[in-house]
Amino acid sequence: MKAGLPFTFPWKWLAQLAGFAGLFFALARFGNIAAVAAGNVAAMWPAAGLAVAGLWWGGYRLAPAIALGAFVFAWQNGVPAPVGAAAAFTSMLGPIVALFLMRRYIDAPRLFDRVGDVFLFFLCAAVAPALVDALGVASLCFSGVGKWDDFRGLWLLSWVGDLMGTLIAAPALLVWTWPERLPWTARVRVEAAGGFALLTICSALIFTGKLASIGVGFPFLVLPIVVWIALRSGQRAAVSATLLVCAFADWGTLHGMGPFAELDMPLPVLALFMGVMAMTGLVLAASVTERKRADEALRKSETRFRTLAESAKGYAIYMLDAEGRIATWSAEAERIKGYRSEEIVGKPFRIFFTPEDVGRGVPEQVLRTAREKGRARYEGWRVRKDGARFCVEGAITAIRDESGALTGFSKVAHDVTDRKRADEALRESEARFRTLAEGLPQLVWTCLPDGRCDYLSPQWVRYTGIPEERQLGFGWLEQIDPADREGAATAWKRAVETQTTLDLEYRLRGADGAHRWFKARGVPLRDAEGRVVKWLGTNTDIDDQKRVSEMLEAKVRERTTQLQASLSSVEELLYTIAHDLRAPNRHMQSFAQLLQLEHADRLDDKARDYLSRISAAAARNDELIRDLLEYGRLSHEAVSLAPVDLRRTVQAVLQAVAGEIQNRHARVQFGQEWPRVVANERLLEQILTNFVTNALTYVPPGREPEMLISAESEGGKAVLRVQDNGIGIPPEQIDRVFEPFIRLPNETHAPGTGMGLAIVKKAAERLNGAVGADSTLGKGSCFWLELQAA
Repeated sequence: MKAGLPFTFPWKWLAQLAGFAGLFFALARFGNIAAVAAGNVAAMWPAAGLAVAGLWWGGYRLAPAIALGAFVFAWQNGVPAPVGAAAAFTSMLGPIVALFLMRRYIDAPRLFDRVGDVFLFFLCAAVAPALVDALGVASLCFSGVGKWDDFRGLWLLSWVGDLMGTLIAAPALLVWTWPERLPWTARVRVEAAGGFALLTICSALIFTGKLASIGVGFPFLVLPIVVWIALRSGQRAAVSATLLVCAFADWGTLHGMGPFAELDMPLPVLALFMGVMAMTGLVLAASVTERKRADEALRKSETRFRTLAESAKGYAIYMLDAEGRIATWSAEAERIKGYRSEEIVGKPFRIFFTPEDVGRGVPEQVLRTAREKGRARYEGWRVRKDGARFCVEGAITAIRDESGALTGFSKVAHDVTDRKRADEALRESEARFRTLAEGLPQLVWTCLPDGRCDYLSPQWVRYTGIPEERQLGFGWLEQIDPADREGAATAWKRAVETQTTLDLEYRLRGADGAHRWFKARGVPLRDAEGRVVKWLGTNTDIDDQKRVSEMLEAKVRERTTQLQASLSSVEELLYTIAHDLRAPNRHMQSFAQLLQLEHADRLDDKARDYLSRISAAAARNDELIRDLLEYGRLSHEAVSLAPVDLRRTVQAVLQAVAGEIQNRHARVQFGQEWPRVVANERLLEQILTNFVTNALTYVPPGREPEMLISAESEGGKAVLRVQDNGIGIPPEQIDRVFEPFIRLPNETHAPGTGMGLAIVKKAAERLNGAVGADSTLGKGSCFWLELQAA
């Protein structure tokens, strides 16, 4: 399989070349009237105009079509191939040179919108064929087709034909492809139709010889009609009228009719006539276009000025003449100054000045400054129509024409009364603030929104002994004790960034070199939108309070140490007492048991009952003492904390009470998550044993115990839960169960000292944790323990 071509053949371009070449050939045949006929020759070669217009539309890429069309035309007219090729080359080269010159020197997308561009177009249309046709005629002479003696005549014939074709045909072809800028209203259409009808009639009568000849100037009788059409109907009508007149003149001359046919040398006069007609139409149409564009630009400028003057709220914008009299007036000027347009226009602008300023010649001085320097700025009080005064800030600018002569002034006045009064109110407020700040015992300061200090009260300056200007900005930080400086700077930076109140204590160096403690407090002042506009702060001397506080703290520490020592002594005493109390209890239990064992046969039932009660009381008393010892030991003994595996701790506790679980036919369920916690393994087992034992004990008669032991972790915390189906706790009593010696009435009548959950709470506190319960009376309870996750 063969590979495809690496490019796409330009069929569209070839079609354009073929079409353009055919059109060029057709116009060349239409204009083939260069041969001498009864002593007359044609003066226009329309194919030259088509070539220039075509290259302006499609660019240089269409140039080969011109050469192709010219070569075919020459070949059909019997011109030898080499000579025809040379003619084709010159026919192509002329439009190329003309297009290059036009693009080089005419800086506009449309060639005929400005009068200067029209003359540049004429020069380009004349220079390009003059050079190229000389080359073409020379090639004819070299080939023998022409004679060197006829060089001037042949060159002139060729040049005039190309020039006229470019001046007449090219504008007609180009202008009709551009959008028409003149709106074709019904009136314009009627005028154009009448003008063309009159032009056709006059041209037919003049160039067919129907009217008697009255001299060479007779053909120019159509010129006023062309001028009228160009001025009234725009570019399209102008080039169309020129083309119509030139067609009649050329056709009549070719057929021996009209004023030019009777002349000995009709070609130069006919060419001159057609050139004058073409240039007149183009120049007049361009002048009309320029005028309309200038009028449109002026209207737009005036519209923009009026829009600006009307929309600039708070600005009175108006014009003065050269004498200082008001020439224009705006709605905003009327609102600000109170005068209507019909009341103020023509009046001298000094009417707005106060009598004091008029007496000092201020209005004349302002105008003189604007006249000499071009602009004068001013600020001052003015007078409204109702006599009220207001403050303005504005400028007067001198306006001059092209010759530099003064034509008037533009004046812009901005009403700044509110700002002026606000500034005065601010100055008064600042004066009151300074008076208040200088009367306070505190050191007062203010800062800008970015934290830079802009005011220090005289009290601050007197205390530090350093001039205010040296401490502004961030210089005040140098007076803070070095030990406190970094912290103060950081706190102030954080307050400024977060726009929150500053509350700080630091030591400040005084003029005597001593440092005293001050409490600094700074608050942000905000505007209506909530933006910080100022910081206001005070430094209060708290050195004496600080020293008293330090003395009190020292005494408190000393007293605390003494109390701790006393507490330790009391705890040791209680531990000793509790230890000593256990000995008599053990004796009571031992002797009661001996009596029951050795003398049971001599004791009646009543005596044995008494002995049982004595033994039980001694046992409960011993249990209570042990709980008290445990509770006291938890308060003062050292507890080491480490990561503990909850699953292993639960298994150890359940193994220890396995017998009780089996005897009570209890069912135990477990959760899925078992996080590691920071705890003491012995205390954790003690807490969990109490939870499990209570779940087995406090169950209504006839109900088998059920427990759910689970754990979960979230946010760095772990929670262990023991859920039971016991008797529950009244909601109002839940917090009391963790207090010492509290035993709530219950239907189980289980024995106890009331210290179990109190010990649990104390153990949880030693583990840096928390303990609690959730319960529903009659349905069960859930005891939980919260610890730090490992």
